[in-house]
Amino acid sequence: MWLKSVVRNDIWPPKERFESYNTSINSSYKEHIIPEAQSKSGIYAFKSIEHAIENIDKTCYRGKLLGKVYLWGVIHKHDFGYRAQFAYPHSITHGICCICKKIVSLQTEQFAIGWAAYHFSESFSVSGFLCKTCNEKFYSINTDISQKELLILIERYGINIG
Repeated sequence: MWLKSVVRNDIWPPKERFESYNTSINSSYKEHIIPEAQSKSGIYAFKSIEHAIENIDKTCYRGKLLGKVYLWGVIHKHDFGYRAQFAYPHSITHGICCICKKIVSLQTEQFAIGWAAYHFSESFSVSGFLCKTCNEKFYSINTDISQKELLILIERYGINIG
């Protein structure tokens, strides 16, 4: 498992800062930049889970893990959150069920993580984070294994749960 930005299609590098960049036309070269006040550049962080769900692409947030990040360098404040020059994950706090969209606390609620595509029908499949109810209803994924996978993830990044 790896952490990935919910705003950009980038994997967070473990134990390295994430830096704001522009991509060249051919997408093979990344130029590190300082976010400007009126630009869209920078690493996005939302003020709250509610702000994240309200502002990220409605088709991509289900099945995701959410948490807190450290931000530094040039930081621009916005109504819904921030854009920063540098960032690194601090902790993972919640998951969003990929079926019912329930927000689940990783500290207090049971969950499952299913990374293979599970098919309900020819036109609908799901993979990712599951709340206890949806896991019991559709999959029966071993929650102990899911907990171990999450522990591997937080060790890989040197972060916390909660």
